Formats: sequence, C-alpha cells, structure tokens
Amino acid sequence: MLHYAVSRNKGAAVLAGDIGLGKTTISRKLLELFDHTRDRVVLIFNPILTPVQFIQEILSQLGVMVVTKSRQVLLQELHKALIGFYERGQRVILMIDEAHLIRSSQTLEEIRLILNCQMNDQFLVSLILLGQKELLPKLEKVPALYQRLAVRVNLRPLDVADTGELILHRLRIAGFGGDASPFSPDAVFEIHKASNGYPRLISQYADSALMIGFGQRAKSIDGFLIHSMICDINGEEAA
Repeated sequence: MLHYAVSRNKGAAVLAGDIGLGKTTISRKLLELFDHTRDRVVLIFNPILTPVQFIQEILSQLGVMVVTKSRQVLLQELHKALIGFYERGQRVILMIDEAHLIRSSQTLEEIRLILNCQMNDQFLVSLILLGQKELLPKLEKVPALYQRLAVRVNLRPLDVADTGELILHRLRIAGFGGDASPFSPDAVFEIHKASNGYPRLISQYADSALMIGFGQRAKSIDGFLIHSMICDINGEEAA
C-alpha cells in the first residue's frame, strides 16, 4: 500500500502501529523497492525539529545549500528544487520516521504546505509518515493534511497462524531445511500468548527457546518448554 501511494503519485501515506509491530522492517523493505537511479529519498529519523529546521533538513538532503533562516525563502528554494527534480524526471520521496514525536502543529502545517507543491496536477513530493498509534490523532487535528493521506495503514498484532508462519520463515532464512517446524502447535500458541502477537517479541522468544532446546538436546520445542521459559523470564513459578 505504501509503495502504491508513491508509485501512483497519491501524495501522502501513513503507517501507524505500536512498538514492536514491524514499522522499521516495513520501511526498510519499502526502501528496497524504490528505483534509486531515479528516486531521491529524504529520510528524517528525528522529527523533533522546528518548522525552519525541518525545511532546512529536507533541502540539505536534497543537496541544496541555503544560508538563511527565513521560512519564506526556504520554502521558495524547496519548491524550486522540487520543480528541478520533476523536470529531470526524478521523483522525490520524503519519509519521516517516528513521526508521532512531532511536537509542533506548525511543523505538520509545513508538511501540508510541501504537499501543495504540484505540477500539472502531480505531486512534486511523495510523503510517507511512520509512527506509533498516537500519530493518527495528531494528524486528525490538522484536517487539511489528514484529508490528503491517500493511504492509511494500521499495523496490528499477528494471530496464532501468522505467528507460526513467522517463526518458520525466520528459521528458513537462517538455513533450516525441514518441511515441518521444530516448534509444536502448543509451543506456537504459548509464544503467541506471551507476545500478544508482536513480531519482535515472537522472534525473541523463539530464539531463546531454540537456545534452551539446544542445551537440553531436545528434538523439538514444545509448549511446556515455552511455558517454563516465559515463567523464568517473568520471574514466576511454572504451574
């Protein structure tokens, strides 16, 4: 959906989700899909900037050096630069990670103004916002920007079936060649229960279970092993 928003010049997209659901993984995959011979990608990892600093950072990453703190001049230079990329057949993509950390509504307003840069009804920049779930309420307070979000994606935790698929996928990437997962269905259930379906925790628990299973010379990872491991992690007595 995010790649669709960029490739079809939809203007803006947002990906929101809780910590550990895979926003960073998705953003890295998205970067791989871009055509780096044509696309100019601006990555902002620290959005806690003033409106002027925000525009300065975009210009700097685009290779435009402007020695001024005038907001109006900076916007004019940015618009000129975006037109230049457009005329050369290049696409500018602005990705803002941790966008929920944006404190100033004025900064969000600047983002909206950047989206106003258009040529022949085409956006001169594609905007992708990535952040935790509190990002969406912030965006809703700026209707002129929120309404321009052509794609809005909410990441949700994995279910039990996807938890098992994730574990098996990671095993195969690591070199596992078996047809059946060494994790039994009840082991997957226990991991899903403990992780609440959060991919980061699923991977951590599965990795720890493999180490414990190796130490115990277990032929497979069962639910009892996972239950005991989770109890140890939480400092509880296994029932």
